[in-house]
Formats: sequence, structure tokens, C-alpha cells
Amino acid sequence: MKMKLLISLLLICTISLQADWGETLSGLTKKAKVIWDEQTKTLLQEEGIDENLSVQYRRLRKEHFNAIWVDVIAKLEKGLLISKEIKKAPDTSIFGEDKISLQKEFDLMLDDIVDLLLDDKLLKYRENIRISREQIALGEKDILTYREKKIVAPEESHIKTTRAEYEQKIIDTKVSIAREKATISQNKITMSQNFKELGIDLTPEQIDVLLARVDGDDIIQMTLVMDVLKQITSQLLGIMQESNEELSHAKKYYGMHIVLLELVTHIQEKFMLKITRHYLPQIDQIIKHTKKILAQTDQKISSEENLKRRNIYYQNYQSQQLTLKTAQLYRQNLINEFEQVKEASIISRENLDLSKNTYETVTLSSDLFRIIASSQEMMKEVMKLQIPTIIPFENIQMRDKYQELIQRLQEP
Repeated sequence: MKMKLLISLLLICTISLQADWGETLSGLTKKAKVIWDEQTKTLLQEEGIDENLSVQYRRLRKEHFNAIWVDVIAKLEKGLLISKEIKKAPDTSIFGEDKISLQKEFDLMLDDIVDLLLDDKLLKYRENIRISREQIALGEKDILTYREKKIVAPEESHIKTTRAEYEQKIIDTKVSIAREKATISQNKITMSQNFKELGIDLTPEQIDVLLARVDGDDIIQMTLVMDVLKQITSQLLGIMQESNEELSHAKKYYGMHIVLLELVTHIQEKFMLKITRHYLPQIDQIIKHTKKILAQTDQKISSEENLKRRNIYYQNYQSQQLTLKTAQLYRQNLINEFEQVKEASIISRENLDLSKNTYETVTLSSDLFRIIASSQEMMKEVMKLQIPTIIPFENIQMRDKYQELIQRLQEP
């Protein structure tokens, strides 16, 4: 069965390779998406593979949750104590703790909780795909080298590599490349299934874009954290039910729930700051530099009399235009994602304010239970809001430019 899956994935890769790369991705999707959807659905459902992936992922999530539960509860209790101290502390203090120092301690504690919550399975797929793509690039480079060396290689030799041996190296490398492409496809399928388990449907081309985005890991991390927070909230509700509506116990767990809501706003604010302080300034520098190069190339085209050199300048100009267009699209994507998370953060902040107000005034544990239960729906809404509106690439060239830009944006 595994061999059949590999062969079918290789077939998908082969069909993709044979497609006209000049077509738009949406055009390619019309031809290849049917193959992807139908073959992966069939392959995953045969012998319960689709179900097994879901069951396996649910099991891994449960194991991760069980492993972190005790530590998370301890962190939430600590966070609840710090938040109470913040309320009583002076705004500033020379010798003792004040609101500013305690808030820093609280934020560090929230970061610790995030580290505990993150299960890197989805992030691992992205890393696996990155490694496979690097291997493909190396393989393609090796093939070029083998072809160059094959030209002057002897037909027969006991010492030097022969033409036939170079030809075999080329064949072997092509097989390795096809295997890596099949691995990428398999990782995307599994990644798509895991997102589906979180209640989020992403098409293969949407996953391609998510993998290419510089903020892709941040988006995935926020999604994973929100999912675990929902699980923790469900457990807190169960504990509250078992406490026989004892108000003091209920308020303790409700206070932990408020810390969870603080955590939601915390990761949203950190993400928005990363976009405004890191990603956008970098992409603006790239746009500015590209416009400068474009202007220089345009002048060279106008002044160059040699036809061959002018044609090369023109080709460079077209490539630079694509870089500029992609960078501008990248910038707009980041702004759109910022706006989406901002909208989600407004909902989160309003729910947090309501919860804090309720904590101070409530006299019935049943009211606390009801509000926590209703916040579960809010978390689902927020999690879906944080997944960006992912528009497929216009063409393969733009996808490649996206990959180039992400490398430049990730440079220190």
C-alpha cells in the first residue's frame, strides 16, 4: 500500500513537471487539482488511511496535552497571582515591584506557557518540505554537472568515470528528485489533514502559499496555541462542574481562564508587532532597492546600442519587474494579515474585558461556568479569523520569487 501511495504521488509530480510552466497556477490547478483531490482522497481512504491519519493526529494531540497539563496549570496559577499583584502594585516604584516590572514578569510567564503549548508537528512538516526542496535543488545542480562532465568522459575506462556511468548518475539523481517531490506531496497531504482536524480546510495551493509566507510559522503557531487553549478551557469547565458550584473554587478556575484570554491577546499583539517592526520595514527596503535597480536598468536599455546587450538588459528588467510586483503583493498580504489579526484581537480584548469585569462582580458560580462555555465559541471564531485569506500564486515564476523574498526577509 505504501508503495502504491509513493507511485501515485510520483505520478502527480510527473504530471506537474510535464505541465506548461508558463500557465498560471490557477490554470494549472484546473488540470492538476482534480488529480490531487481524487487520487489523494482515494489513497487516504483506502484501508482506512484517511481515518488512521486523523486518529494518529488526535492521539498525538492528546499525548501532548497530557504531558503539559500539570505544568500549564502551575503556570496559570502563577499568572493569576501575578495579575492580582499588578492590580495592587503602584504605577512606579524605586525599590519595590511596580505595575511595569510585574507586567514584564507576567508577559515572560505567558511566553513560557506558549512554549509549553506548542506542539511542533505542523511546523515539522514545513521543515521537512524545506529540506526536501533543498535536496531537489542540489540534485538539479548535480545533474547539470554530470551532463557537463559526460561530454568529455571516455566511453570506457577503469580509472575515470565513463559516459554511461554519468548517464546512470543522472538517472539515479532524477529518481531521488522524484522521491523528494513525492515526500513534499505526502507532507502537504498530511499537513492538510492535520489542519482539517483543527477545523480549518486548506487546499493544496493554499498550503503552498502558507509555506512560502514569511509569517507562515507565526500563523501556524497561533492556530496550534488556540487549539490547545480550547482543550484547556474544556478541562477547566469539567473541574468546575465537579466542584459542586463552590464559588471560591469556581473563581479560581475562572481566574485561570482569564489568564488564558490574556495569553490570546498576548500572542496576537506579538504577531502584529512582528509585522509592523520587522517584516514590513524589510519588505519596504526590498521594494525601494528594486525600484532603484529598475530605474538604472531602464536607463541602460535606452542608452545601449548593442542589440544583444539591450535584449539582456530587457530580460533583467522583466525579472526585476516581477520581483517588484511580488514584493508589493507580499507587502499587501502582510498588511491584510495584520488587519485580520487586529480584528481578531479586538474580539479577544472585548471578551477579556468582560471576563475581568465578571470576575470582580459575580456571585454565582453558574454564571462563571456559562461565560467560560460561551468563550469557547469566541476562540473558534478568533482562530478562523487568524487564518489569512490565501490567494494562490499567479504563476510558478511568482512562487519562486516568493521563495527568494522569504530568504531575504529571514536574514538577520
